[in-house]
Amino acid sequence: MKKIRSLILAAVILPSLTYGQTKIRLTSYVNPLIGTTVLTDPKLLGYDPPWRTWNGLDGPAATTPFGMVQAVPVTTYGSGSGYEYEVKTIKAFAQTSGTDWGQLNIPVMPLEGTGFTADNFASTYSHAKETARPGYYRVLLERYNINAELTATTRCAYYKYTYLGGQDKKLAFDLVHSGGGSSTWEINQAGDYVVTGKQGGLYFYAVMNHKIKSIDINKRNPNQPDIPHNGQGAGGQRKLTGNINMPVINFEKSDKPLELKIAISSVSATGAKSNYDIEIANKDFDQVYKEADQKWENILGKIKVTGGTQKQKTMFYSCLYRQFWYPSVTSDANGKISLDGGGRRQGAGASVTASAPRDTVPGFDVYQSPGLWDVFRTQLVMLNMVRPDVSNNVIKSMILSGERSGFLSTSFHGDFASSYIAGAYARGVRGYDVQKAYHLMLNNANTPSGNGIRTPRPHNDEYLKLGYVAEVNIPNPTTETVSTAGTTKTLEFAYSGYSVAQLAKALGDKEMYNTMMKRSQNYRNVFDAQTGFMRGRLADGKWVTPFNPSYPYYEFMYREANAWQASFFVPQDTNGLIALYKSPKAFELKLDSLFTIPWGGYAKDNLSCFLGQFCMGNQPDFNYPYLYYFINKPEKSQAILTKLLSDYYGMGPEGLALAGMDDYGSLTGWYVFNAMGIYPYSPTDPEYIVSVPIFDKVEMQIGNGKTFTINKKGKGKNIGKMTIGGAPLKGWFVNYADMLKGKALDIYTK
Repeated sequence: MKKIRSLILAAVILPSLTYGQTKIRLTSYVNPLIGTTVLTDPKLLGYDPPWRTWNGLDGPAATTPFGMVQAVPVTTYGSGSGYEYEVKTIKAFAQTSGTDWGQLNIPVMPLEGTGFTADNFASTYSHAKETARPGYYRVLLERYNINAELTATTRCAYYKYTYLGGQDKKLAFDLVHSGGGSSTWEINQAGDYVVTGKQGGLYFYAVMNHKIKSIDINKRNPNQPDIPHNGQGAGGQRKLTGNINMPVINFEKSDKPLELKIAISSVSATGAKSNYDIEIANKDFDQVYKEADQKWENILGKIKVTGGTQKQKTMFYSCLYRQFWYPSVTSDANGKISLDGGGRRQGAGASVTASAPRDTVPGFDVYQSPGLWDVFRTQLVMLNMVRPDVSNNVIKSMILSGERSGFLSTSFHGDFASSYIAGAYARGVRGYDVQKAYHLMLNNANTPSGNGIRTPRPHNDEYLKLGYVAEVNIPNPTTETVSTAGTTKTLEFAYSGYSVAQLAKALGDKEMYNTMMKRSQNYRNVFDAQTGFMRGRLADGKWVTPFNPSYPYYEFMYREANAWQASFFVPQDTNGLIALYKSPKAFELKLDSLFTIPWGGYAKDNLSCFLGQFCMGNQPDFNYPYLYYFINKPEKSQAILTKLLSDYYGMGPEGLALAGMDDYGSLTGWYVFNAMGIYPYSPTDPEYIVSVPIFDKVEMQIGNGKTFTINKKGKGKNIGKMTIGGAPLKGWFVNYADMLKGKALDIYTK
């Protein structure tokens, strides 16, 4: 295993160590293949997998920070990023990727000769002849003996296909395919070297350096089923419909590598051409890659670490790299926008969307709505800290959309736009109209659902009336039962109420502050003192029975969790949660059970890699390792954190697997924060709970230009004492106000 891992690191790091200078570049530590492979070992997963598990779902796309384009090799349609490390063939190269199933737009594939059909043109490849770096990807397509290289600007992809055998060059546009299933499409020749078109609502403008000889339409067998994704759940390729055939461009003979520049736009065909003209028209491949690499070097340089092992640095910067992929910019380079989706999803599972006229120019870069449920706990906090300029524009984008719908968008579950915006405001990110944001937050929180009113909060009418979201009395529910997920909603709405309260307080709205703080206590309404768990309640107040706290559900009582994984989510009032138990000792024993009672072998999407009942592979219990701090047992927390950082990242035989689905940088964000020794325990609050970092020194360039430094003193495993700016730190939390002043946090270990 060690030999395999060292070869992978060498392939990624060694070619770019110097880059014109002797200093090692931070981009050389990044391995974009981390998070692309799958776990199959039941001992690691916690169950015998009946499907392809969701470990990472990241991809090695060529992209730039927050890029609209993420040019990715597609091994599997209907997967997350499109790239699954264990699949041995590449079907195409798509212009958009992601960690969900709504991307993989405008796939292209270089071909040669006549030995292919529209139903069979994928190529085998080898990881030994594959290189992935920030802003760059290279692979040998063995079937055609073509060396494919990819790089990108923000809105354009650049391909360089070197035909090693001097073959006739062809280029397929497999436009019927996309990540979410088949798609409507069109393509038109617009000159000797240009084709234009669209797939769904996404436009493209493509320029090649070879003269077009002809465009063939290769027919597919309409009776041959499409190859499905080998998993289950949200992924999975639907049956192809509409025009299922594939256009293939034939070129005039040339000895040069075939180069393709392709720009995309969700606004218009004119917008795609404008993106091409502004970003890539007069640049060669090496220049575009060098600029992409420098953009990544600049943003990774926001955090510099000293000490640690080579493996830890590689994992750290590979995880930090994922913090700056999303949200993706959606406005064109000329500033024009479209808010109707434009072929790209507006955040993971956005439940409220809005439309606006195309060709609107808002005056700032517009971004897709974040995957809030996934990343409000980690990645968005990082964005607030080191790229507040981007975070400001993300919030302005959310407000822009919200002004048309009347609500802030939500993501998948809960209502965490409130936490994101309140946390941003508390951290000094204020380059937006906060009164408009606050008004939309109140709309989300106070508007009852039902009676034909579609709000971001399903069952909010019940929540406002009962103080909890009731569960439906369903006999014999299974892991797949879809219901209200009432317990999780209650806990999440309570935290969102707390978030709204903090902004209300900052804006001087005392009445709303009191109202929302009262709602933040609604977690108590689903606490069952007899079992010590948060538990589903029916509308009449009775508890859901029978009750098995170890049994996980997708959307019954809990969302992607069992009672163990949901019952401690009260970051706004952890001391109040502890007070619900008979004593702090009783709470400690409950926590001990959380981390020691073995997982029951249940196989459920999104749940994988356990420490007892604690699930490292999913978000709901991300802050639970710190709960021991609140009963003055930080050493227990530290032992858990140390194990998770060491054993649950870089998993599997290749050392490339993550414990679960990365979800827009959520899982990798957890690693980044905890490796530095600080974590946003309650993301709404501008403070961070402190642990022992894995590095001797961490230097973070905060958004205001100051450098916040974390120094680890000594080689001990636990915290002895801490100082901030030389003064003793009271308690376990460091305030963001001290970070903004550039004070150093010294952690003395014992």
